[in-house]
Amino acid sequence: MQARHLVERIPVVRRETSALEAARIVATLRTNGVVVADADGHPVALVDGTQVLRLVVPRYVREDPLLAHVYDEAGADEIGARLLGRTVGDLLDDDDVAVQPLAQVLPDDTLIEIAAVLVRERAPMVVVRDEAGTSSGVVTLARVLAAVLALAGQADPGVQRTLAQDLLDLDTEGQGPAR
Repeated sequence: MQARHLVERIPVVRRETSALEAARIVATLRTNGVVVADADGHPVALVDGTQVLRLVVPRYVREDPLLAHVYDEAGADEIGARLLGRTVGDLLDDDDVAVQPLAQVLPDDTLIEIAAVLVRERAPMVVVRDEAGTSSGVVTLARVLAAVLALAGQADPGVQRTLAQDLLDLDTEGQGPAR
């Protein structure tokens, strides 16, 4: 299998995209992060879902996890509200946030080449770009593992669904790419 057979479309966010929308993409599509595009719409970075979650968890709780016990359900509502009014740009500008450059593969790269890039970069996904630099989507870790299982003769219905269904097809609200 080559990258062109495993590529998926994924919503791409921009600096002005709300943190709430970024969280919704991670939660709805079950991705490990969001792809950030520049002003021209070209994917340039990956923000891991844990970094989006960073906006929710107060610094004092991140520094001392024992303080998390003081939050009850009312406190949990308060934490969720911390996403309101925040943007992906806030994440990108935060010195404490680890933004990964996007790992890249070519459409003709094989499954093992893709897997090697994912492992080397410790990335949950890679962008598929042609020789001209045009992106056709991403290949996720889940899709690579599903392909490995299929090649090993272990493609149960869940694995087959992962290989057959594009991430944007999982968007239950049918909104398509985030803006």
